[in-house]
Amino acid sequence: MVVVQSNNVSAVNEALNEIHVEEEDYDRLRESIDLHHNFDQIGLAQKIEKHELLEMRRVAAYIYKKEGKWKKSIVLSKKDKIYKDAMETVSQSGDRELLRSCLFTSLNRYRSHS
Repeated sequence: MVVVQSNNVSAVNEALNEIHVEEEDYDRLRESIDLHHNFDQIGLAQKIEKHELLEMRRVAAYIYKKEGKWKKSIVLSKKDKIYKDAMETVSQSGDRELLRSCLFTSLNRYRSHS
């Protein structure tokens, strides 16, 4: 099936992505997402955003970011305390309001630990 994935057929992409999720192979899943975009990306993100494995949840946030769902991606990253990912997403979004919100959250987090 991997050989035919180069044709970027939705059914093949979805089947392989499902296998990667079941095997908890987040590296291959992310590679598949980057190379073969023809599948229900938001559906996949919704499926794995509550996965028990942190790296799978990071893939969900990554998908949301790729799809321009900035706030959703940031919320997931903050929830898992992956602030670097959240800030990268804010930067890519170019949204000043999101930047203010993240900075405010970061300052409050810093103050509470001081």
